Amino acid sequence: MTKRCAQEFSFSNMVVKNLTNKNLIGRCGLFCGACSIYGAYKDSSKLREALARKHNCSPEDVRCEGCQTVTKKGWSGEEKWGGNCRIVKCLDAKELNFCYECDNYEQCEKFGELFNSHLQYGENLRENLSKIKAGKAEQWLEEEDKKWRCCNCNKPISIYLTECHWCGAKLR
Repeated sequence: MTKRCAQEFSFSNMVVKNLTNKNLIGRCGLFCGACSIYGAYKDSSKLREALARKHNCSPEDVRCEGCQTVTKKGWSGEEKWGGNCRIVKCLDAKELNFCYECDNYEQCEKFGELFNSHLQYGENLRENLSKIKAGKAEQWLEEEDKKWRCCNCNKPISIYLTECHWCGAKLR
């Protein structure tokens, strides 16, 4: 498990106020601010270059503005991220915003795989989606932002990394 210590908009049936970035509300319940691709794109050229090497693409291809802004094309060579995400493709095909809106949500194999893989990092996507559905997205985003910060330097960290890309502190 990972060690972690302003505007108004209407989205679906919820209203969020004083939200820094609504695009970090993952359609599957993941906090996009804890994604290494988002963090690399927004905060760290060093991490961006490392991810580019890992995924065999250019650093310019490692980019994301958050789940709500996903374009229809992923970055070269990547089959599971961005517009190529199975969850995004499924939701778009069904014209839904979030997984919880789907009639098959509880039995969905695609969501189930993602849900199970994120439990190891301390993220319960079903609980997150329940908060979003209940109109508590602003509170949830604030909680997630605090949760996914380095205890040493207090800068944003990724759910998937074992050390802070800012200060090098061990996260697990």
